[in-house]
Amino acid sequence: MAGNLMSRKATDKIIKALENIGQKNENFSRYDELMQFAVNIEKQKQVYNEKIEELSNRVDTIETITESMEEGLILIDSNGMIISANNSASMIFGDSINKRNVAHICRDDDFQDAVNQCIEGKNAEARMKRGDKIYTVFFSPVFTTEHTYAGGNTQESTHTRGAVILFHDGTESYRAEKQRHEFSANVSHELKTPLTTISALSEMIAQDIVKKEDIKNFAGRITEQSGRLLVLIDDIIRLSEFDEGKANRDATVFDLWELAEIVINSLRDNAGGIEIELTGERFDITANNRMIDELLYNLIDNGVKYNNKNGKVTINLKKDENERCWISVSDTGIGIGNEHHQHIFERFYRVEKSRSKKTGGTGLGLSIVKHITEYYNGSVEIESIEGSGTTITCCLMF
Repeated sequence: MAGNLMSRKATDKIIKALENIGQKNENFSRYDELMQFAVNIEKQKQVYNEKIEELSNRVDTIETITESMEEGLILIDSNGMIISANNSASMIFGDSINKRNVAHICRDDDFQDAVNQCIEGKNAEARMKRGDKIYTVFFSPVFTTEHTYAGGNTQESTHTRGAVILFHDGTESYRAEKQRHEFSANVSHELKTPLTTISALSEMIAQDIVKKEDIKNFAGRITEQSGRLLVLIDDIIRLSEFDEGKANRDATVFDLWELAEIVINSLRDNAGGIEIELTGERFDITANNRMIDELLYNLIDNGVKYNNKNGKVTINLKKDENERCWISVSDTGIGIGNEHHQHIFERFYRVEKSRSKKTGGTGLGLSIVKHITEYYNGSVEIESIEGSGTTITCCLMF
């Protein structure tokens, strides 16, 4: 009985020592037969701790990277449930989307089809509209390989474990692509009109089916349409230079007032009784002379073209205390309705198409003005009431 009691006490001490293996226990060292066991466990524990720390660091690194991504990132399981979503993804959908089915966060048909394809193990891509943003969404399945043993043979099978979904903001590229398509279509249309006229008139003259007294008139119309064609081509080339970042960057110091006078004199002969007045301050600027010439020409030319009979165009030049240059062109013309203000600087946009055609407008002048203004880190604004004239003001920072 006494022996059993002593054995029990000894066993209890050993068990207690084993239970405290993870802690420093001075009494544990008295059991020589357990020391090596304890040392091995301590080493194994250290290895586990290092592995846990390494995994924790990896998780922290991955979270830091994904949370700082501009692209939205979503991870889903094989059932389409969202396992993880970074901040950008949550911002796209406006709230927390974790633990929701990915098919429920967007009802767009293309998105739904892409989700199904991805879960079936296929890469997919879709375009998704969210508010005023357009996203290109990439779906990449994640696979897992399972091994089964039957009849002494190993069989391997691959299953879709989940998917990675990446949301890329393609709004600007989409708009640029759309603008290129519209621009190409408009250019084709605008070039076709004068070319058709030139071709028809030339063919009539070549076939000698025009009366001699009409040849001069036909030649004049051909010259007019050729001039219109050259102006249009030149405007297209200028816009292409801005689009491709090839605009001439050479800058010189010149008198803005003097340049404005040169532009006014070039337009005055064809102004048809429209008064053109230059007001404001005289000062020098450092800029590309040709660009500022084009900006002034397009603004003043528009003021003349869309004015009323015996109307007036006023150009005001000013430099403020922050060295910003203000160019304002006002006319007493037909004015522009509010519904057109947001479109007036778009390429080929015309408020009155019939009048633009008659005056030879290309619909590109104000678009060039906007590009030049933006080139000099400035802004352009329009104030106009239909029937009461228009004022366009450019602010330039050289």
